[in-house]
Amino acid sequence: MSLSFETVQRPDYYQVDTLITAAFAPVEESRGDEVPLIHELRKTYDYQPSLEVVTKHTEAEVVGYGLLSPVTIRGNRHTSTILALAPLAVAPDWQGKGVGSELLSELETRARLAGFSAISVVGDMNFYGARGYVMAEDFAIHNSLPIPMGSSLIKPLTPGALANVGGMIEYPSAFHAN
Repeated sequence: MSLSFETVQRPDYYQVDTLITAAFAPVEESRGDEVPLIHELRKTYDYQPSLEVVTKHTEAEVVGYGLLSPVTIRGNRHTSTILALAPLAVAPDWQGKGVGSELLSELETRARLAGFSAISVVGDMNFYGARGYVMAEDFAIHNSLPIPMGSSLIKPLTPGALANVGGMIEYPSAFHAN
């Protein structure tokens, strides 16, 4: 199985929207707002195209997608900028084949190279925990979104990256508009 990981391009947008809709359709916790969220995040001032990645099986077939967006952790005496992963999606026919893990690894590498210290995600501990993500509360980091208990996860990208960082994760307004 030969896959490529590429920065998303405009011609990919339609396939990305279709893939995300299909991938999240069976997810009980989904409100179906993932596609509008992506469209809004692309308009934000701190959107970084290199942190929006597609996985392709052929030159034209998008089978995976991930977007990292800067978020702020606001503590009592400081603020820190990290990244939030939303969404990560794999085409239904490609799920269970390691595509999501490889895509996540690519996103983490890009985040590290861009100088970010950690990635936050609201997700399934079974999937993300096996890939080094832990409960954000372990670092005294809390989520400002109304999410299920135990689904706010985080991964430091370098040793000690989250030492003394605790606080509340604040999201761009695009996360609240949907």
